[in-house]
Amino acid sequence: MCFRVHFYSISILLVSFLGMGCGISLRVYRPFPSEKSFDFVKKMDHIQIQVKDENRMKMGVYDGYFFQPEGLPNEYGPLSYLIRKELSIRGERFPLLLDRGGKIFVEEFQLASVDRCSKNLTFVRLKARIQIVGYAEEEFSFYDEINSHVTNCYLTGSLVTVVPLIWYVPYNGFRGNREDQLNQLGRNSLSEFFSKLESLSGYNGRLPLEDMKETLPTKPKQSPTRQEPVDPKLKEILESL
Repeated sequence: MCFRVHFYSISILLVSFLGMGCGISLRVYRPFPSEKSFDFVKKMDHIQIQVKDENRMKMGVYDGYFFQPEGLPNEYGPLSYLIRKELSIRGERFPLLLDRGGKIFVEEFQLASVDRCSKNLTFVRLKARIQIVGYAEEEFSFYDEINSHVTNCYLTGSLVTVVPLIWYVPYNGFRGNREDQLNQLGRNSLSEFFSKLESLSGYNGRLPLEDMKETLPTKPKQSPTRQEPVDPKLKEILESL
């Protein structure tokens, strides 16, 4: 009877943990303080933004080994919206692009977490072409990955036996779960992409390109000082010299 109770409890915990593994929330955005999920987007007809084969409800993919691959929508919107949002709310960082217009074509964007029982590979790949009117086309390519043993197989083994659990919980806390890894890599890719776009748009981290003019140092204007009264005899001596 006791064995049945323990087995039933372990089964409930196992199902719960595996269910939690599937419930991944994708929160990919450019890491700025107090970033909103959705914001006002300006109309910019002179800038073409296209993401190849974009699925607004599937920005990332999670393959949990025990389950069918799951498409993950981003809580902050699809990639094309994130680009338009960035140009709208932080336009001072893209002076040339907003002034002249241009094209942004994302050829490939992949964000995925794939379990292979004993190991997990979480990766992001972003390739894009950027052209500002009057300038040559530039290419952007970014790839990053996290290899770990944060998998459903190890999670299952840790629940069934106590010894692996002692190892798995600290390791999971150190490496981060699949949700942490996906969000981290997704934000890293956006941060690098927008930094590249800022550089091509003439943003130097402080001022737009057209404001970076060398100015000569000017002497501070001196306020007139009050003169002390001069002794009449001393004045006559000075004038005679």
